[in-house]
Amino acid sequence: MTLNDIIVSALAQLDRGHDAQTMDTFRARLTDFANDAQSDIARAISFTRTDTVQPSNGIVELTQLERDCIKVTKTMQLGHEVKFMRGDTGVIALPYNSSAEITYICEPKPLVASTDVSELPAYTHGLIVSYVVGRERMSGDTSTQRGANIYLSMYEAAKNKLRPHYGDSESYRIQNRY
Repeated sequence: MTLNDIIVSALAQLDRGHDAQTMDTFRARLTDFANDAQSDIARAISFTRTDTVQPSNGIVELTQLERDCIKVTKTMQLGHEVKFMRGDTGVIALPYNSSAEITYICEPKPLVASTDVSELPAYTHGLIVSYVVGRERMSGDTSTQRGANIYLSMYEAAKNKLRPHYGDSESYRIQNRY
């Protein structure tokens, strides 16, 4: 779903129109809510990404990665997995000075433009809409706030069913470490 699709779906569930004036009125606030939902879901499913970086004297600054890094999970150099050491804050040390593929848990790219599509898997996009509707209902008057708990409860229940290892073959591998 694009950001525009998320906003239109949320406005429909809020019984508001989706004409240009209504979209302009709610776009900024609903976009913030959608980005909050993305961040929450990304942490729930341990959203990962793999980037290739070039170490300098075996040191990789995590700012070289394309997204904000929460946790490095795997490093590959010269075609095989290598161990890494945490150095100072924001850097890791690798055994070789060759290019490295770093797999890390990260935040998805924020939604800004109306045509932006969430980097999260498609099966999570409906959750974003539920979260946006719940947060918007919470910000209204007391008569509309009562409906917020239903949407946020649905969101939390569906989020709790998500698994961080869904579809990841590395999560099912048994590895003898001794």
